[in-house]
Amino acid sequence: MDYFALFLSLVLILHLYERNLHKVTKAFLHISFILFIISLLEVLKRRFNIFPIQLIEDIIGLTLIPSFYAFSEDFLGKKRNPKKRLFISIPVFILILPNFFSNKKVDLLFNNKILGTLFLIYTITILVASFRNLIKAEVKKAVKYVIVSIFSILFVYISIEILFLKFNTTHVTFFTVLSFLISEFVLIRKSWLSSLEEIKQKLLMTLSDGIILVDKKGYVMDLNETASKIIRLDFNNIVNKTLSKNFDEGEIIFQNESYYMVKKIPFEDGTAYFFRDVTKEMEFSKKHNIADKLFSTLFKNIPDGVAIITPKGKIIDCNKQFTKLFGLKRLENLETIVPPLLKQESKLLILEVLKNGYATYETIRRSKDGKEIYVKIKAIKFEIDDKVFIYTIYTDISKEKTLSEQLTKLIEKDPLTNTYNKTYITKQIKYLSNIFFHSLIFVDIKDFKWINSIKGYKYGNELLRNIAAKLMDFVSEEKIDAIISRAQNDEFWILIKDIDIDSQKAYQKNKKLIEKIKQKLSTFEQKFYIGSHLFKNSEDLEEIIRKTTLALSKSKDVEMEIVYSKEMEEQVIKEVTKEIQIKQAIKNRDFIPFLQPISKENMEIVGAEMLLRWEKEGKIIPPSDFLDYIERSGQIHEISLQVFEKTMEFLKKHPNLKFIDVNISPIQLKDKNFFDEYLKIIEKFNISPKKIAFEITENLFLSYDEQVKENISKIKKEGIKLCLDDFGTGYSSLSYLRNLPFDMLKIDREFIKNIDNERNTNLLKAIYSICETFNLTPIPEGVETVKQLEILSMIGFKLFQGYYFGKPMSLEEFEKIVS
Repeated sequence: MDYFALFLSLVLILHLYERNLHKVTKAFLHISFILFIISLLEVLKRRFNIFPIQLIEDIIGLTLIPSFYAFSEDFLGKKRNPKKRLFISIPVFILILPNFFSNKKVDLLFNNKILGTLFLIYTITILVASFRNLIKAEVKKAVKYVIVSIFSILFVYISIEILFLKFNTTHVTFFTVLSFLISEFVLIRKSWLSSLEEIKQKLLMTLSDGIILVDKKGYVMDLNETASKIIRLDFNNIVNKTLSKNFDEGEIIFQNESYYMVKKIPFEDGTAYFFRDVTKEMEFSKKHNIADKLFSTLFKNIPDGVAIITPKGKIIDCNKQFTKLFGLKRLENLETIVPPLLKQESKLLILEVLKNGYATYETIRRSKDGKEIYVKIKAIKFEIDDKVFIYTIYTDISKEKTLSEQLTKLIEKDPLTNTYNKTYITKQIKYLSNIFFHSLIFVDIKDFKWINSIKGYKYGNELLRNIAAKLMDFVSEEKIDAIISRAQNDEFWILIKDIDIDSQKAYQKNKKLIEKIKQKLSTFEQKFYIGSHLFKNSEDLEEIIRKTTLALSKSKDVEMEIVYSKEMEEQVIKEVTKEIQIKQAIKNRDFIPFLQPISKENMEIVGAEMLLRWEKEGKIIPPSDFLDYIERSGQIHEISLQVFEKTMEFLKKHPNLKFIDVNISPIQLKDKNFFDEYLKIIEKFNISPKKIAFEITENLFLSYDEQVKENISKIKKEGIKLCLDDFGTGYSSLSYLRNLPFDMLKIDREFIKNIDNERNTNLLKAIYSICETFNLTPIPEGVETVKQLEILSMIGFKLFQGYYFGKPMSLEEFEKIVS
């Protein structure tokens, strides 16, 4: 019996491997392997009667229960959980421990009622969990019940053996192996094979290809739905009958608006006919045939010359137009009659086509008799049977090219001045030498649009012709290689080529040439701006034009000739940066008023002068850093109104102040709407005009005109005081006092600085007398010491301004001292 159990367990292992069951459930294989080891140990134990063999047998045997649970999980299809399986094996090792500490050479587990009962309880628990998994498995009910029944019988048998202490390992092993063999047959043959058969049947029936199975006598055994539609017979009308038509291998049949290709596959009991749907392939083939015909027709009848060449440049085919275009007599032996320039296409062209798939360019080709022909070549790469070819189309553009060249001459000339235009001169810059320095000079006519408006276009056109003639005379006289171009309406460009190899020499020569251009143009009453840039041909065209434009722009600012330099560009960048910052500062209202006290001798503050400051990143920027720019840019208007509004708001809060001086720029006074904006702010805060003084400098009178006169008249009419600043610095100060209605007079600090000088003291006395005569309020500026204050007080001055009384300060600081 022992040997039979051993043999049977070995058969089980081999059978499971032969069936590849280890790929479905490893637990089944583990169980069969454990049974084999137990059988082997049982044989050894009976033969050699060694107690340690019993212990090993017990340990291995007890792992059957956890292995059975693992099998049930695999059967259910659960994901394997090694930790869980280890956990349920722990009680097994606890139950076997008494055997290690027993002096008796007997198996305590199966010969002791207590241990046997505990083992039985453990076994029942695991089996209940295992049976639960088996019942939940998604297989046929019959299969589940058979497997559960077999293992239940086995369990009852083992339980009886344990309870009556008649446990026989050989019997148990034999019946267990037998149970697993029966289960395997049920599982594989009755369940999995049945399921596999169903899957195969479903697959057969749902295939998009038609399938007909025919036996050796030609009778139909089975077919799927697709095949039924193809032969137009259903299953019941064709099974066990012969096909009305014999289908040949590779035959194509048309049925139900579709094409099918027949494939015959013989098998043991007959033949399988496969009907593969090849409708798309057939349609593609038809289209391909049509495309071939179209291609052939196009190749022969296209009006352009067409040649098919290899990547090595050999022409393998061409059309009649190609031979006609290049004067070829016949098509045979192309390699001997095609001129080299045609046969071996440009290497660059071929490389470009092979890389990008296509190429287009214009070139000159020679015909057989040597005549040059302008052609436009379009080349496209294509493949046939993994071989690469290039399809080239030659279009004769000789007539168009000749006409284009004639038009280009017309297009590139300025018809008015007979000089070249911008297109031509920019094209020529590209072809300059890389060795020499060259110069691009821009000459701009100042206020040319006003010349056209005032004197008429006829005069303007004549002026342009005369300027062009002068510039061409300059080129002739200097014997230089240069191009004159009227690039813009009022702007001439002069390109002087090959000035010098050395940069310093080129710079000096360029300056002399600019000076001579200036002399040539000096005969005209108009003013000119001149900007220039020295460059080499390695420099980008856009950069050359940009830098020359930059130099011209700077020339307009400074009204002198400018040659581009890096330093000049940095300066322009700084100015542009400042412009951006100032615009942002206006937006953020970062320009603020500072006030400097105007006081009596006893330090009593009676008024103040409003001074402009820029609060930038926590720092106070003085007007010397930005005033000139904001006056030139015209931004002085907006900034002045912002700070004036803040000052009037402050004056409204402090009515004890008798007046505030506000500096007004000459540029503001030349603005027609200047005073109206200021008056709105005064009325907004309900300030008495008598408490405001507009302070102007003598610079105003350099541009004194009717607009300035009108604005001063408005100021006086509203009751605002007029103050002359820095009195004594100009040569005509007295005439201003006589001709303009000033109320106040600020005496320049230079007089105060040198007050110790008797001559200066006498001058101050004279100024004071003049003020009394003209009924003006004099205010000395720059008072910094007690001595200066004492002398000025002795002369008779009542109001003073200077650091002695207080420096210019923010509104917040000024508020503290007036409060």
